[in-house]
Amino acid sequence: MSATIDFSKIIEQDREERSQDDWNGTFLDYLELVKEKPETAMLAHQRVYNTLTKPGIRDVATVGNPKLRKIYKDDSVKIYNFFADEFFGLEPTINQIVRYFRSASMRGEESRQVLYLMGPVGSGKSSLVEKLKYALEVNTFYAIEGCPMHEEPLHLLPQHLRAKFSELLNVQIEGDLCPVCRWRLKNEYDNNYENFKIETKDFSRRSRVGIGMVPPVDPNNQDTSVLIGGEDISKLDMHSEGDPRVLDLSGAMNVGNRGMVEFIEVFKNEVEYLHVMITATQEKVIPAPGRHGMIYLDSAIIAHSNEAEWRKFRADHTNEAILDRIVVIPVPYNMELSEEVKIYKKIINNSDFEAHIAPYTLEFASMFAILTRLEKSNKVDPLTKLKIYNGDDVLEQGRTKKFDIQELKEESGREGMFGISTRFIMKALDNAITDSEGNGHCVNPINIAESLVNMIKSTEMAEDQRKEYLAYITDTLHKEYLQILEKEITRAFVYSYSEQAE
Repeated sequence: MSATIDFSKIIEQDREERSQDDWNGTFLDYLELVKEKPETAMLAHQRVYNTLTKPGIRDVATVGNPKLRKIYKDDSVKIYNFFADEFFGLEPTINQIVRYFRSASMRGEESRQVLYLMGPVGSGKSSLVEKLKYALEVNTFYAIEGCPMHEEPLHLLPQHLRAKFSELLNVQIEGDLCPVCRWRLKNEYDNNYENFKIETKDFSRRSRVGIGMVPPVDPNNQDTSVLIGGEDISKLDMHSEGDPRVLDLSGAMNVGNRGMVEFIEVFKNEVEYLHVMITATQEKVIPAPGRHGMIYLDSAIIAHSNEAEWRKFRADHTNEAILDRIVVIPVPYNMELSEEVKIYKKIINNSDFEAHIAPYTLEFASMFAILTRLEKSNKVDPLTKLKIYNGDDVLEQGRTKKFDIQELKEESGREGMFGISTRFIMKALDNAITDSEGNGHCVNPINIAESLVNMIKSTEMAEDQRKEYLAYITDTLHKEYLQILEKEITRAFVYSYSEQAE
């Protein structure tokens, strides 16, 4: 008989543990906390950077993987443990993202720039942003109690005392109170800011605390209240239009203060709608609704879209003001075979599929995906190039032939920015696994080849591209698979008759 589970005890224990992290006090109490731990008052970019690096960093040169060293050679590529278990083959991109946050955390120019991820569909842009949001959600922060902007309590300090307190607390103090807290300080606390209530808050995208999201907005109805909030009409009967108490600061920028604001498919919006970015990045302020001036903003602004939208936006010279405030980080498709296989293993392991995946099935699908992402080269054929990018030795007449990986990559300008997506391959795998029910729930390379052929034939694409993709499956990879089978059968034969072979 199974032991009785006390669910109420588990719930109470969790509630008790979480309540221990809650803190309430006055501004004076908060000053003591900051004096003891100055990082308590860190800015948004610093908080994200600290979380990304806390689990540890490994240099490729020190990792016990000769393939990685061969692929990256003298490049100073690092592996960040925060991303290592979920993202494969994106080390250069992740390095650029962390470098952005490092520079921004030191209050460099990047702290006043938009981080923009640009790449083909299914390359991992949205997943990377989700991971960055998670980096915030494991944190708590201190905020002025009741502030709609969850703002930094040090904003309560008057300007003439800030230099002195910066020295005493060993922190940089920037920003100013929002209109609502300014009104409360005067009318509720009689300007005795030392008595203002301070509390801890958890970052949460669901509760809209410290994480704001801006989806593409209908061009015919681009209301800026989605970004900066508005005025509560129901309160205009009680207060004048210039009274801060009528403000409804619930826009994505307001919500994302102290943390992050994500612009999804950013260039699907009209340019005028994006002008809020200009002041939000360069001046670190956003306009308040109505007649309430500007509001300080401390947030990492992250945007993403596909390459076609980026090229269209960049081609318009009237967008120069926004372009000058963007740090572009390409997110190409993965080009390493071993890493591509890991992607599909992870997705399948997270699913409820129970089919047996035969050896080399995922390798077959992964090779096809990468072949479609390669640019043609006069130096090597596509399959050889794939192996070189994977750090494999290429044999010619029994000898290892030397190739310069970096030279091949430099020759290919847009490699990885086109081709078959991860989602396309997963659909083919899903179809093959589903069809395997009448085959003992076993999927092999032949099954996945048939599934890919059917999908390519039914997908809209240029006819020459369709022929090229089909040739990869029925010719290039078919021959490669036969060679693999020959080697495996020979190896099995020699192993089984090892004594006779000797």
